[in-house]
Parts: sequence; structure tokens; C-alpha cells
Amino acid sequence: MEFDTILITFEGRTIALSSIDEAWCFLSEWPGGFYTEMAHCAGIALTRAEAGTISTAEARQAFLDFCIDAEILARFD
Repeated sequence: MEFDTILITFEGRTIALSSIDEAWCFLSEWPGGFYTEMAHCAGIALTRAEAGTISTAEARQAFLDFCIDAEILARFD
């Protein structure tokens, strides 16, 4: 499922994520795992979006909240 692109900076590079699959891929490699509250919430939202119980936009927002909490949201001046 596609969503509006989220740009993150991680390990010195900028990564563009624009789908639930890409978000899952990133979370599966996240060094903190699902043990942080926001990563756990993002995982739950992605699962719910895949099941069709919430919208893709809601899943994107939960993942965006995780990115903000983890301070990996890309910032461009």
C-alpha cells in the first residue's frame, strides 16, 4: 500500500519511504527494534492498515510520529 513519501536520515544517508512494505522493512532493521513505544505503535498501525481496519494515511501518520520521536525525520533548509 502506497502513501505520501516520508524522508528520513539514517546512518548518514537519506532514505525515502513511500509504502507500508518499505516502512515494515525499515522497522525490521531498526536498531531499537519494536521496544520503543513509538516503534511499537507504528508496527501496530502498519498491521492494522494491512488488515484494512485503518487507513493508509493513519498508518503513515503513526510511522511519521515514530520518525519524529526517533529524530530521524529528514530536515531540509
